[in-house]
Amino acid sequence: MLSIKQLCKSYHYADVRQQVLDQLEFKMEAASSVALLGESGSGKSTLLHLIAGLDRPDSGEIQFAGHAVHSDTESSLAEMRRSQLSLVFQQFHLISTLTILDNIRFQAALCQRLDSQYETELVERLGLGSQLKKFPYQLSRGQQQRVAIARSLMHKPELVLADEPTGNLDEASSLEVMKLFTDLVRQAGSSLLMVTHSPAMAEFMDRRVQLHNGKLSLIE
Repeated sequence: MLSIKQLCKSYHYADVRQQVLDQLEFKMEAASSVALLGESGSGKSTLLHLIAGLDRPDSGEIQFAGHAVHSDTESSLAEMRRSQLSLVFQQFHLISTLTILDNIRFQAALCQRLDSQYETELVERLGLGSQLKKFPYQLSRGQQQRVAIARSLMHKPELVLADEPTGNLDEASSLEVMKLFTDLVRQAGSSLLMVTHSPAMAEFMDRRVQLHNGKLSLIE
Protein backbone atom coordinates (compact mmCIF):
# COMPACT_ATOMS: atom_id res chain seq x y z
CA MET A 1 0.00 0.00 0.00
CA LEU A 2 2.85 2.38 0.91
CA SER A 3 6.48 1.71 0.01
CA ILE A 4 9.41 4.09 0.54
CA LYS A 5 12.89 3.34 -0.77
CA GLN A 6 16.17 5.19 -0.21
CA LEU A 7 14.39 8.44 0.58
CA CYS A 8 16.60 11.48 1.10
CA LYS A 9 15.62 15.02 2.03
CA SER A 10 17.74 17.94 3.16
CA TYR A 11 17.26 21.66 3.76
CA HIS A 12 19.61 24.59 3.60
CA TYR A 13 19.77 27.08 6.46
CA ALA A 14 22.16 30.04 6.16
CA ASP A 15 24.28 28.16 3.62
CA VAL A 16 24.43 25.08 5.87
CA ARG A 17 22.96 21.84 4.51
CA GLN A 18 21.00 19.80 7.04
CA GLN A 19 20.22 16.20 6.14
CA VAL A 20 16.76 15.35 7.52
CA LEU A 21 16.06 11.97 5.91
CA ASP A 22 18.94 9.73 4.83
CA GLN A 23 18.28 6.66 2.64
CA LEU A 24 15.09 6.02 4.61
CA GLU A 25 13.24 2.74 4.02
CA PHE A 26 9.66 2.07 5.09
CA LYS A 27 6.72 -0.15 4.18
CA MET A 28 3.14 -0.10 5.37
CA GLU A 29 0.42 -2.62 4.65
CA ALA A 30 -3.23 -1.86 3.97
CA ALA A 31 -5.52 -1.52 7.02
CA SER A 32 -2.58 -1.17 9.44
CA SER A 33 -1.49 1.54 11.87
CA VAL A 34 1.96 2.89 12.68
CA ALA A 35 3.12 5.42 15.28
CA LEU A 36 6.06 7.57 14.18
CA LEU A 37 8.11 8.82 17.11
CA GLY A 38 11.26 10.91 17.34
CA GLU A 39 12.70 14.03 18.90
CA SER A 40 11.65 17.49 17.69
CA GLY A 41 13.33 18.36 14.41
CA SER A 42 14.01 14.74 13.49
CA GLY A 43 11.94 14.98 10.28
CA LYS A 44 8.66 13.33 11.28
CA SER A 45 6.44 16.05 9.80
CA THR A 46 8.73 16.28 6.78
CA LEU A 47 8.14 12.58 6.10
CA LEU A 48 4.36 13.03 6.24
CA HIS A 49 4.55 15.99 3.85
CA LEU A 50 6.62 13.94 1.39
CA ILE A 51 4.18 11.02 1.51
CA ALA A 52 1.29 13.44 0.86
CA GLY A 53 3.13 15.01 -2.08
CA LEU A 54 3.21 18.41 -0.36
CA ASP A 55 7.00 18.45 -0.69
CA ARG A 56 9.47 16.69 -2.98
CA PRO A 57 12.40 14.48 -1.92
CA ASP A 58 15.96 15.07 -3.04
CA SER A 59 16.07 11.44 -4.16
CA GLY A 60 14.42 8.10 -3.54
CA GLU A 61 10.97 6.68 -4.21
CA ILE A 62 7.55 6.89 -2.60
CA GLN A 63 4.94 4.52 -4.01
CA PHE A 64 1.40 4.83 -2.70
CA ALA A 65 -1.78 3.24 -4.09
CA GLY A 66 -0.50 3.20 -7.65
CA HIS A 67 1.09 6.67 -7.48
CA ALA A 68 4.79 7.39 -7.83
CA VAL A 69 4.45 10.25 -5.35
CA HIS A 70 8.06 11.36 -5.74
CA SER A 71 7.57 12.08 -9.45
CA ASP A 72 3.82 12.48 -10.09
CA THR A 73 2.42 15.65 -11.60
CA GLU A 74 0.86 18.24 -9.29
CA SER A 75 -2.60 17.54 -10.70
CA SER A 76 -2.22 13.80 -10.06
CA LEU A 77 -1.02 14.46 -6.50
CA ALA A 78 -3.95 16.80 -5.87
CA GLU A 79 -6.37 14.07 -6.98
CA MET A 80 -4.58 11.55 -4.75
CA ARG A 81 -4.91 13.85 -1.73
CA ARG A 82 -8.55 14.48 -2.51
CA SER A 83 -9.68 10.87 -2.90
CA GLN A 84 -7.13 8.47 -1.35
CA LEU A 85 -5.54 10.38 1.53
CA SER A 86 -6.63 12.30 4.60
CA LEU A 87 -4.57 14.71 6.66
CA VAL A 88 -5.29 15.40 10.35
CA PHE A 89 -3.34 18.02 12.30
CA GLN A 90 -3.43 19.35 15.85
CA GLN A 91 -4.54 22.76 14.50
CA PHE A 92 -7.74 21.12 13.12
CA HIS A 93 -7.90 23.36 9.98
CA LEU A 94 -11.68 23.55 9.97
CA ILE A 95 -13.30 26.03 7.57
CA SER A 96 -14.63 28.85 9.73
CA THR A 97 -17.39 29.91 7.30
CA LEU A 98 -18.93 26.43 7.05
CA THR A 99 -21.21 24.74 9.54
CA ILE A 100 -19.99 21.65 11.36
CA LEU A 101 -22.05 19.42 9.05
CA ASP A 102 -20.57 21.04 5.94
CA ASN A 103 -17.07 20.74 7.39
CA ILE A 104 -17.63 17.02 7.95
CA ARG A 105 -18.89 16.56 4.41
CA PHE A 106 -16.27 18.76 2.73
CA GLN A 107 -13.69 16.25 1.44
CA ALA A 108 -16.24 13.52 0.72
CA ALA A 109 -18.24 16.01 -1.36
CA LEU A 110 -15.11 16.95 -3.33
CA CYS A 111 -14.52 13.34 -4.36
CA GLN A 112 -18.24 12.52 -4.68
CA ARG A 113 -18.31 9.93 -1.91
CA LEU A 114 -21.05 11.24 0.35
CA ASP A 115 -22.74 8.40 2.22
CA SER A 116 -25.63 9.48 4.44
CA GLN A 117 -25.70 6.24 6.44
CA TYR A 118 -21.98 6.37 7.20
CA GLU A 119 -22.25 10.10 7.97
CA THR A 120 -24.96 9.39 10.56
CA GLU A 121 -22.80 6.68 12.11
CA LEU A 122 -19.71 8.91 12.32
CA VAL A 123 -21.69 11.80 13.81
CA GLU A 124 -23.24 9.51 16.42
CA ARG A 125 -19.96 7.78 17.38
CA LEU A 126 -18.18 11.12 17.73
CA GLY A 127 -20.99 12.72 19.73
CA LEU A 128 -21.55 15.57 17.28
CA GLY A 129 -25.29 15.25 16.69
CA SER A 130 -26.20 18.43 18.57
CA GLN A 131 -23.41 20.48 16.99
CA LEU A 132 -24.11 20.15 13.26
CA LYS A 133 -25.67 23.59 12.72
CA LYS A 134 -22.97 25.41 14.67
CA PHE A 135 -19.73 26.91 13.36
CA PRO A 136 -16.23 25.88 14.46
CA TYR A 137 -15.70 28.86 16.79
CA GLN A 138 -18.71 27.73 18.83
CA LEU A 139 -17.13 24.36 19.70
CA SER A 140 -14.53 23.36 22.26
CA ARG A 141 -11.09 22.21 21.10
CA GLY A 142 -12.01 18.60 21.78
CA GLN A 143 -15.20 18.92 19.73
CA GLN A 144 -13.29 20.60 16.89
CA GLN A 145 -10.85 17.69 16.80
CA ARG A 146 -13.76 15.26 16.57
CA VAL A 147 -15.07 17.22 13.58
CA ALA A 148 -11.64 17.02 11.93
CA ILE A 149 -11.61 13.26 12.48
CA ALA A 150 -15.10 12.85 11.01
CA ARG A 151 -14.10 14.88 7.95
CA SER A 152 -10.93 12.82 7.47
CA LEU A 153 -12.86 9.53 7.42
CA MET A 154 -16.07 10.43 5.57
CA HIS A 155 -14.66 9.35 2.19
CA LYS A 156 -13.00 6.20 3.65
CA PRO A 157 -9.45 7.00 2.47
CA GLU A 158 -6.80 4.36 1.99
CA LEU A 159 -4.38 6.22 4.27
CA VAL A 160 -4.79 8.78 7.05
CA LEU A 161 -1.72 10.88 7.89
CA ALA A 162 -2.02 12.41 11.36
CA ASP A 163 0.48 14.88 12.84
CA GLU A 164 0.10 15.10 16.64
CA PRO A 165 -3.71 14.91 16.27
CA THR A 166 -4.34 15.21 20.01
CA GLY A 167 -1.51 17.65 20.75
CA ASN A 168 -3.89 20.46 21.72
CA LEU A 169 -5.98 18.33 24.10
CA ASP A 170 -5.51 17.42 27.74
CA GLU A 171 -4.46 13.87 28.60
CA ALA A 172 -7.93 12.55 29.43
CA SER A 173 -9.46 14.02 26.28
CA SER A 174 -6.51 12.76 24.21
CA LEU A 175 -7.01 9.18 25.34
CA GLU A 176 -10.76 9.33 24.69
CA VAL A 177 -10.32 10.85 21.23
CA MET A 178 -7.52 8.45 20.26
CA LYS A 179 -9.59 5.40 21.15
CA LEU A 180 -12.46 6.69 19.02
CA PHE A 181 -10.12 7.71 16.20
CA THR A 182 -8.33 4.37 15.94
CA ASP A 183 -11.58 2.41 16.23
CA LEU A 184 -13.14 4.44 13.41
CA VAL A 185 -10.02 4.14 11.22
CA ARG A 186 -10.16 0.35 11.53
CA GLN A 187 -13.89 0.33 10.81
CA ALA A 188 -13.32 2.39 7.65
CA GLY A 189 -10.66 -0.08 6.48
CA SER A 190 -8.09 2.72 6.32
CA SER A 191 -4.44 2.73 7.34
CA LEU A 192 -3.11 5.27 9.83
CA LEU A 193 0.38 6.76 10.06
CA MET A 194 0.56 9.04 13.07
CA VAL A 195 3.30 11.33 14.33
CA THR A 196 3.29 11.58 18.10
CA HIS A 197 5.57 12.46 21.02
CA SER A 198 3.40 10.48 23.41
CA PRO A 199 4.14 6.82 24.22
CA ALA A 200 0.55 6.54 25.51
CA MET A 201 -0.85 7.60 22.11
CA ALA A 202 1.62 5.33 20.31
CA GLU A 203 0.26 2.32 22.21
CA PHE A 204 -2.94 2.55 20.17
CA MET A 205 -1.01 1.65 16.98
CA ASP A 206 -0.10 -1.78 15.58
CA ARG A 207 3.56 -0.80 15.20
CA ARG A 208 5.84 1.89 16.61
CA VAL A 209 8.87 3.21 14.74
CA GLN A 210 11.52 5.74 15.74
CA LEU A 211 13.01 8.34 13.40
CA HIS A 212 16.60 9.17 14.35
CA ASN A 213 19.49 10.49 12.27
CA GLY A 214 17.36 10.30 9.15
CA LYS A 215 16.48 6.61 9.44
CA LEU A 216 13.64 4.54 10.90
CA SER A 217 13.97 1.74 13.41
CA LEU A 218 11.30 -0.50 14.89
CA ILE A 219 10.45 -0.06 18.56
CA GLU A 220 9.86 -3.44 20.20
